[in-house]
Amino acid sequence: MITVLIIEDEAANAARLQKMLLQSQEEIVIAGVLQTVRESISWLEKENSPDIIFMDIRLTDGLSFEIFNQVDIKSYVIFTTAYDEYALQAFEVNGIDYLLKPIEQKKLESSIKRIKNFITPQPDTSIIEVLKNMRLQNNIYRSRFLITYKDLFITIPITDIAYFSSENKIVYLTTHSNQKYVIKQTLDELMQELNPSDFFKVTRNYIVCLKAIHKLSQSFDYKLKLELTPTVNEIILVSRERGISLKNWLDSN
Repeated sequence: MITVLIIEDEAANAARLQKMLLQSQEEIVIAGVLQTVRESISWLEKENSPDIIFMDIRLTDGLSFEIFNQVDIKSYVIFTTAYDEYALQAFEVNGIDYLLKPIEQKKLESSIKRIKNFITPQPDTSIIEVLKNMRLQNNIYRSRFLITYKDLFITIPITDIAYFSSENKIVYLTTHSNQKYVIKQTLDELMQELNPSDFFKVTRNYIVCLKAIHKLSQSFDYKLKLELTPTVNEIILVSRERGISLKNWLDSN
């Protein structure tokens, strides 16, 4: 028997998920259905941990990641969402799987089966080891960015991005068409989310896309001068050490 908690703020989605779980080949018991971050924190503080939590990411009162800041969750968590932009963050808080809506019965069954194997006691096995193995098998990188621009929300595919830059502690995203937007992540955080085959941190202020590199030339003191497209209003000099890594990166792509 597998106990399941559902955290989902849309009643129709919660009902559909319940139906799919009860139609599963496994013996499932629904421990509860919750709708908000606040309600979930309260429930988890008082009740026994279920085996699995199916957790929507965008809830009425915030992102479900906030729950992890308040409660030490010992259950296996399967995130369910219509947005794949949160995949990396989901795994960082020990999510064991990530299902995009609308959820397919086959993928649901596969996730439950995988977790059932984890639930079965095995020597020297911990959830951290399991997650490490999963991350080795699944390289998850950003495919798009959701940008707030004036009163609009704009989705920018990763293929449209030329480079990221930092100016006066503000980080900007610049597209190949020379559109510039402010984003909230730091450059170091971005490097954890970007595919290293496509992006390289050339200096402490620039992460560049391979396609944005227009020219690379030798400068003084063994530094490299980098020219980008779209152009920038400053000279980008890459240090000798970083320049060696950059040339190796360019040679391998």
